[in-house]
Amino acid sequence: MHWRFLKTPSLALRLTLVFSLSIAIVAGLYLSVQAFLVHRFGDFITQQSLMGQTHDIADAITLDANGDLTVRLQGQDVESFDAFFANLKYRVVSSDGQVLATSDSDFSSLLPGVSMDQQDGRYSRTEINGTPFHVASVRHRVQGRDYWVQVGRSDRFAKLAQEAIAPAIAEAVGIMAALAIGVLAVLSYWGVRSVLQPIRLASQAARTVGQNNLSARIPVDPLPAEIRPLVIAFNEVLARLEVAFNAQQRFFANAAHELKTPIALLRGQLEVQVERLPPQTLDDVDALGRTVNQLLHVAEVTGGRPLKKQPVSLDEVTRQVCGFLSWRAQKAEVSVQIVRESLDLEVMADSGELFVLMKNLVENAVDHSPQGGTVRISLTHGRVRVEDEGQGVAEHQRSQVFERFWRAADNTKPGSGLGLSICMEVARAHGWQLKCMPSMLGGALFELDFEATAFEHRL
Repeated sequence: MHWRFLKTPSLALRLTLVFSLSIAIVAGLYLSVQAFLVHRFGDFITQQSLMGQTHDIADAITLDANGDLTVRLQGQDVESFDAFFANLKYRVVSSDGQVLATSDSDFSSLLPGVSMDQQDGRYSRTEINGTPFHVASVRHRVQGRDYWVQVGRSDRFAKLAQEAIAPAIAEAVGIMAALAIGVLAVLSYWGVRSVLQPIRLASQAARTVGQNNLSARIPVDPLPAEIRPLVIAFNEVLARLEVAFNAQQRFFANAAHELKTPIALLRGQLEVQVERLPPQTLDDVDALGRTVNQLLHVAEVTGGRPLKKQPVSLDEVTRQVCGFLSWRAQKAEVSVQIVRESLDLEVMADSGELFVLMKNLVENAVDHSPQGGTVRISLTHGRVRVEDEGQGVAEHQRSQVFERFWRAADNTKPGSGLGLSICMEVARAHGWQLKCMPSMLGGALFELDFEATAFEHRL
């Protein structure tokens, strides 16, 4: 059975609802059984009650010296037979059928027409003066003589009892059920939350795992025995991923280091013979060296190297980047503008990593700007924007521009597709958010938000 209200994502709330519903069902069943028993066993209860009253009356019988019989009732019995004489009656009958004592002025038997030998232990329904009665008769021996005690009770008592007692019982059960549901709801919710607390702590620990923190593991000791195998298996997966990731990073770093020196030597040798070489040769060697340096930087950024964060002036870093790339902008005949909200804008960052991020963004904008175009760098509180007048990035490709080695099919510009991926890695390491969107200048706009939540780390 599937009920929509039980599909809450909270396990604690779901169990609380189930427990409360169970108590409500049990209370309903109890009320139903109670109503059935009142209806089904009402005669049995009345019979047992009447039989008990015959014994009370028999105990109250006394005989004087002349053998005269007297019934001396005590306590509540006196008031009951006096106050309810029309609905509650008794008779003490001798063995010859003579009524010796009565609760009222009527000395007729409550079981007329029934022989005395058939009255011992008898329980039956009859009518007295047109009113339905329950009558019980039992033989008792008093001082060596046998007497029959008859007790009659009208149906009015039974109906009155049912009308008075049944609602009271239902109300009592309802109140107890409501209290039980409330108490159980609070205790079960608190209990389940306390049981699930280690799982919540484990999930918090799992959120800290990322490509910059693959050595982190989820603690197993506080977890319930049912959850431990899953967490142990997950930790084992993390260990294997850490080994593979570290091997990849070592490959990047080692390859880049091994290539840097031969490329530098090759360029030096080519510069000696530059007049006999094709014009593009040195540019190709420079592009190769730049790609190697980018690979080395990728390995450093994603290798979990701790960041040296400190207050860094955005204006100073931006001016350093523009000075570093001035030759590139002049060569491409592109002007670079800096728009500042204030000269005092600062951000907590690793200054070296922020420089690399800004350099790659501005360099990308310069490379994709048309001849005579403009690159605008906007510095505001908590945000940096770099935009150009190029062709921009298609909407369906904006999430791909940050992938390693990705290049658009129609992109003829030189490059390896690593610059923007390095920007994203630096942003993630700092907890920043980097987005690509269209620019009002007609090209692409890259927005670096220092205060927004960064993208989730990908393993």
